[in-house]
Amino acid sequence: MEEMEDKRNLALRIAVDAGVLDECEYHDGTYTEGSNDIEEAYKLGNARITSGELEGAFDSRREMTDLIKEVVTENCADECYSCARHRDE
Repeated sequence: MEEMEDKRNLALRIAVDAGVLDECEYHDGTYTEGSNDIEEAYKLGNARITSGELEGAFDSRREMTDLIKEVVTENCADECYSCARHRDE
């Protein structure tokens, strides 16, 4: 279970680094939709596997792209829910 969480966190970091997701500057661990298409995260992840940076991190490239898609789908809100809640109070 811990290994899968590590893989999901790595997929999330790839999505953020690729600009597909943005992390709220005020609320760590809260993400919103970024300006780039998910394909940019796939390309970045594949480039990192090719360069050896992610050697052994994922069982396959397919596993990596599936996890990127999963974390992007789960975290692609239009705005930070914490910021929205504080604004609306």
